[in-house]
Amino acid sequence: MNHKSTNPDQPSCVLLCGRVDFFDYDTLKQIAQYYNVIISGQVIDQEVLLKKPSRKIHIYNEDPTQENFARIVYSYSPDTVWYFTGYIDGGEGLTNENKMLEALFEACSVNEVSKLVVISSVNSLLYKSADGRKTGFFKDYKNERAYDCGALEDLIRYNSIRKNVKTVILRTSHIANRANEATYLGNLYNTALNTRKVDFPYNENQLVDFMTVRDLCELLISVTEETMDASGSYTALSGYRHTYGEFGEELKKSIEGLNVTYDKQGLLDYAINRKEEERRIRENYGFIAADDVVADLDGSYGRHRKKQIRKKSVQERLKELAGRFSQKLLKLTELILLFVIVQYLLRYTTDTVFFKYVDMRLFYVVIMGVAHGMVPGVLAGLLECVSLAVSYWNTGVSSTMLFYNVDFWLPFAIYLMTGAITGYMTSTKDQKQAFAEEEVATLQEKYMFLNSVYMSVIDNKEEYKKQILGYQDSFGKIFDAVQKLDSSVPSDIFVNGISTLERILENHSVAIYSMDEYQKYLRLTACSKEMAVKLTNSVSIEDFRAIYDTLLSGETFKNTEFNDELPMYAYAVTEGGKIRLMITLFDADTEQMNLYYMNLFTILCSLIRVSFMRALEYQEAIEDEKYYPGTQILIPEFFKTELLAQRKMAEAGVASCILLKLDDDEIGEVDEKMRGLIRHSDLLGRGEDGGNYLLLTQTTADILDIVGKRFKGKGIGYTVMEGM
Repeated sequence: MNHKSTNPDQPSCVLLCGRVDFFDYDTLKQIAQYYNVIISGQVIDQEVLLKKPSRKIHIYNEDPTQENFARIVYSYSPDTVWYFTGYIDGGEGLTNENKMLEALFEACSVNEVSKLVVISSVNSLLYKSADGRKTGFFKDYKNERAYDCGALEDLIRYNSIRKNVKTVILRTSHIANRANEATYLGNLYNTALNTRKVDFPYNENQLVDFMTVRDLCELLISVTEETMDASGSYTALSGYRHTYGEFGEELKKSIEGLNVTYDKQGLLDYAINRKEEERRIRENYGFIAADDVVADLDGSYGRHRKKQIRKKSVQERLKELAGRFSQKLLKLTELILLFVIVQYLLRYTTDTVFFKYVDMRLFYVVIMGVAHGMVPGVLAGLLECVSLAVSYWNTGVSSTMLFYNVDFWLPFAIYLMTGAITGYMTSTKDQKQAFAEEEVATLQEKYMFLNSVYMSVIDNKEEYKKQILGYQDSFGKIFDAVQKLDSSVPSDIFVNGISTLERILENHSVAIYSMDEYQKYLRLTACSKEMAVKLTNSVSIEDFRAIYDTLLSGETFKNTEFNDELPMYAYAVTEGGKIRLMITLFDADTEQMNLYYMNLFTILCSLIRVSFMRALEYQEAIEDEKYYPGTQILIPEFFKTELLAQRKMAEAGVASCILLKLDDDEIGEVDEKMRGLIRHSDLLGRGEDGGNYLLLTQTTADILDIVGKRFKGKGIGYTVMEGM
């Protein structure tokens, strides 16, 4: 993920809920670089996250219908909520999803969540418009899943209006993460490995589409940061038009001996214009998918297999072995094993004088009762009763005598009572301890929940403090820009305008053009250092015809078609129905193609426009004072001011100029010879030494050679003073 935040007002907290099981640890860490992440649900690497807790990632196993979910939303106050429906990646919906969505909208409405982003499935677009005689046009869905998904989206739109929550629905295709765990593609890999056969219920010419989690997160961050959008529905596809036939062939290359079959049914297509949907989402959120899952299928399959065959540690193997044996089985094993040991010891201790007063059977019953509770204690007593009865039979006591002679009953009663009493005491103690532990765990869970909420609130407080300071800093930057642009010399405005745009927009592809009176040519007035070698000094308006009408109407141009021949942003200063000045940004990153950035560019250009127009009005007011009467030659005072401004631009690297001293000192003759030979941006002036000078703006040595030949043809001699 290579996303750079440009919005100082960006949300500090996002809540992820719904079906979030395809998010892995690395993806969540990348999202946490931009926001505090609150997760309500199960994710792939939940154990890893619990072992490596992060201050910016918090996980809760709550769904929107539970009471704690409302507390989470209230405590963290997320600016944006990402909800993933159960229909994404070919799913069949979540249990009680309608109730979950209603509860989610209620929580968002009560806590004033600025935006709810719902990620749904493109299956909702599998329908055809049909004409019913009584109901009019309706959607004829291809299957039940498509109908359920479409109905869920209708419910989302209804709640969005009813609860007044700005909601953006993003329909996407199958999801693919790095190792494809808990995804359609991962299940497909497992099926192919186990059966060596894959049956696609689609025609082999049917289009198939996958969206990687990385691309999806890029889109979600762009939607989250965009503050000027409105509720709406968009379809986010990868743009790679692969078919199931191509997909099947790639699967065969990755998995040996795989047999792939297809259905012979007709082709299904979504009820959308793909190109129009791509244009809409690119224009509104600057999103273009980068990853081609089908092309990288071999690598994806390799990562999936590597994850599966990872060797287990000794500790994991012991836990797995212990998990196979239940507690009841362990108790039964101990009961039988210890009984056998006691019976073996009785054979050697019964006739020994040292053990005359030691009852091994009673010892066994007490051990089992104390160790494992009432049921094992009673079972141990029964086993020893059987053992004692067998012992009596071996000494000649018949079963009739044993049953009718009350004197023989006492040992049996003692064994059973001892097992029951010791077992009852132990069971009672264990139950009390378990209840106390459960109560402690509940209190600890509540404490941990409240503590995590408290710590997150503290973090949010710090984030908001930074944002407030950032607001103040932003106002300071604007005030600083206004001060720097406060000049009566256009050249000063240009050099300060370039530095201001570069600093605030964090962009070094700025160029300012002036336009001639006939609206045919643009002359490069100033530009960023990095653009000096890339741009030509003169451009025909025909090269920018595509943006001319937009600029003339007073709007800011945004290159949503990504035409390499045009700037990414352009703004014009107009006067009297003509363009006087054009300010451009030639390069912009993907994250800079949002509405916030465009508005910031427009505001800064408007400041330059106000300063430039004010400077023009001042220059026109002193027109008669600047020039010698009837000429285009500046008097020494004003020529010196313009020369200093051009030198400043040259030193800053935003413009270039050459200063020539003319051989002819006569004002009238020089003025007459120069008419029609120089551009409107070049300046003629009188120096303090009484000589006539020509200042050629945005001129290099190559251009001077061409201009020099023109001058010689008119009999004008000169000496280069600066700029070579």
